[in-house]
Amino acid sequence: MSFAEIFTVVVPVFLIIAVGYGTGRRALFDAGGAQALRELTMQLALPAALLLSIWQTPRHVLVEQLPLVGLLAFGLLGVYAVLLGVLRLAARRPLRRAALFALACVQPQYAFMGTSILGGLFGSAEAAVPIAVAGILVNVVLDPVVLILLGMPEHPARGTAATTADSTSALRQPALVTVGGGAPAEAAPPVAAGGASPEDRPSVLRTVGHALREPFCWGPVLGLILSVSGVGLPEVADASLTLLAGASSAAALLYVGVSVSRIGRPKLTPAVWAISLTSVVVLPLLVYGVGLAVASAADAAQAALIVAFPVSPVPLMFAARHGSKADIQAIGSAVVLSLLLSFVTLPLLIELVG
Repeated sequence: MSFAEIFTVVVPVFLIIAVGYGTGRRALFDAGGAQALRELTMQLALPAALLLSIWQTPRHVLVEQLPLVGLLAFGLLGVYAVLLGVLRLAARRPLRRAALFALACVQPQYAFMGTSILGGLFGSAEAAVPIAVAGILVNVVLDPVVLILLGMPEHPARGTAATTADSTSALRQPALVTVGGGAPAEAAPPVAAGGASPEDRPSVLRTVGHALREPFCWGPVLGLILSVSGVGLPEVADASLTLLAGASSAAALLYVGVSVSRIGRPKLTPAVWAISLTSVVVLPLLVYGVGLAVASAADAAQAALIVAFPVSPVPLMFAARHGSKADIQAIGSAVVLSLLLSFVTLPLLIELVG
């Protein structure tokens, strides 16, 4: 694929995001309108697209995707664990800040942007499988684990400056609903940033159960069951799901733009640059290199592109509930900066992976 063809796939995606940003700046979409775009995509259109594509995928093709599952688990879960350990033990960051910053480094906007870009590169059926796998790993495993960590009390001997900053930001409302990383693992009410009471702390079963009730999670699983079982796709179901799935790309990209317009001007600190570059450069190159060593070039390319999208605002939402003002500022800035950087890094990565 030539560089001109790559830009033909990538540029329209960013143009639609720019349209969404412009409508957000002009207040054509209020908070309720932005939420409606998000619900249309995550609750209806995108689950329908994933269900349809996976249902139409032959069983032997799904079995061949097991190496891709391993690569995505490495990129999303394994790298998160390493970054959390480095930030917590080597950099001596408080637990909540380490959990939030590590999440911002590894959770991309694979769902909203991936359907358009990966669909344009590989075809909608090929793109549906890695997006669905990433959605299950993030919503059923990664985000619930992060919520558990955020609900744990900080060690009393840790720095008082961070504790003071946390306590002054108690009872924050979520700054932004989730973008591109799937539905939030738990819709718990806001809690004091300095620590949640035992009854307010999220449990593993509750957060995983909430995630599994989301159409974005059970839709692909249902498609997998139907495909493996050999159940044919009725014509009426095919036509209906196709119509609903057609709304996913445009609504998703508009929502990304509207949401970014509400974050504000980014503050380019070293932490913001570190999160952004890890997200759109270091992580995809690492996953691609590991993929070439242990799997096929095609699996390596798909896994690398899934994790190469900009920072998802899901960590920003978690920071608004559990972090300090500095955490909110840093992660919000990383969302904006990584989106700008990805306009350059995504075409370069697509050219690299062929």
